[in-house]
Amino acid sequence: MISKDTSAEDILARLEDTKNYPAGCLSPYEEFSVGASVYYFTPGGFFYRKEPGSEEVGGYFCGYLTDEAWHYRTDDG
Repeated sequence: MISKDTSAEDILARLEDTKNYPAGCLSPYEEFSVGASVYYFTPGGFFYRKEPGSEEVGGYFCGYLTDEAWHYRTDDG
């Protein structure tokens, strides 16, 4: 059974809240650590966690940002 990643949920919630947390730029494939976990976004705002054993699939999918939040947080839009 896969456990819930509350850190990933918190990261997504904060990045979606562009009004209260306006800072925070994202770059596709740029890795960042939160606690012992390493995360990254792919183009379009898809959010993944890297872990040993997940190299073949590129990580574990954790969620995604809305198009609006993704374009606000990147130079894409």
